[in-house]
Amino acid sequence: MSNIGNIKLLVIIFIANILESFLAPILIKAHINIPITFLIFSFTIYKSRFNTNALYAFLFGLYVDFISSSPIGLNAALFSMMAYVVNSYSNTFKLFSFIQICMFFSGSATFYIGFSHLFINLENFSYLILFISLIFNTFLFLIISMLRFYFPSLTIK
Repeated sequence: MSNIGNIKLLVIIFIANILESFLAPILIKAHINIPITFLIFSFTIYKSRFNTNALYAFLFGLYVDFISSSPIGLNAALFSMMAYVVNSYSNTFKLFSFIQICMFFSGSATFYIGFSHLFINLENFSYLILFISLIFNTFLFLIISMLRFYFPSLTIK
């Protein structure tokens, strides 16, 4: 994942956006929201060997805005903020355990859900969705990080 090209990342984000658009109506009935495109981009920045600049994150965010029909600039701003946080604390992440990194990504996913719901879904803003999504995303990331130890052939290096 550290050597992924821009075109591959665009295709992966496009496929993840399609998957997210199919899963979201099913999961929202259980008050669960998983921002797959945001998490894939965040994971790519986290695993990258180079610091990404703000223009790179902003352009990928605009791309997600256009393909997901969300308000222009919403994902661009959130992707830029995530790139800034990950690049600012890249050396600190090396000291964290996998559980702490899973907690960080689940917290950032919850922040993304809450912030995007403020713009898109203000009349139906629900703290229940935020709380259940935080718990579900945390357990999902813990399971994914455990797969690394139990099935090392599945991991991305």
